Amino acid sequence: MIPQNAMDSDEIYMDLCSKIEKLVYLPGDKISENELCRQYGVSRHIIRTVIGRLKERALLTVYPQRGTFVSLIDMKSVELILFIREAVEQEAVRLLQFEAQEVRDKMGESMKNCLKRQQEAIDRQIDMDAFYELDNAFHGCLLEAVGKREAMAFIGEDYVHFRRWRNFDVIKTGRQAGIIKEHTALMEALVQNKTKEAHEILHAHLNTINRQKYIKEKVSSQYFIYYE
Repeated sequence: MIPQNAMDSDEIYMDLCSKIEKLVYLPGDKISENELCRQYGVSRHIIRTVIGRLKERALLTVYPQRGTFVSLIDMKSVELILFIREAVEQEAVRLLQFEAQEVRDKMGESMKNCLKRQQEAIDRQIDMDAFYELDNAFHGCLLEAVGKREAMAFIGEDYVHFRRWRNFDVIKTGRQAGIIKEHTALMEALVQNKTKEAHEILHAHLNTINRQKYIKEKVSSQYFIYYE
């Protein structure tokens, strides 16, 4: 009998998405249907439906005769997402140079507020969700300044693969302070209308090649699919 307070299929799906994204379940971890049934207090049919949805998003991989596993992080997908993201933000940097100084100043104040709150999130050891939300807000300030706030929405659900990689990049390597330093340099270049410098800082900030090298030194390669 299913408990009255049991989560429904959508709630279980979102909960598992969150746990996979936040590395509660690491890439390569085996997922037990029986354990999930016990954990959520639901039938096997519901769990299999959820697993099917997670498989469609490439978050779970089912191997015949072996079982269900959390998918490894495909670095081609991560690189493609960052390629699109950088293309969008670099164009925003280019467009910003044609805006009035008051637009850049207003953007700078919003960015400064994000940076202050990000630092507070680190100092108080707040949940990383708050840090990431402010990280997204910081970059959103640039897009908003040129009227392109919704541009990143086109990446949609695929962004979860980037967020999984980002959790290794930031949490496992302790990169929070470095991100704030990079954000500060980018903000200053943008506000001062130093377009060439801003382009270079943004490229370095979003460059996956250097980050991959660093992660390979800090984190086991067993969690990723790399391509030569």
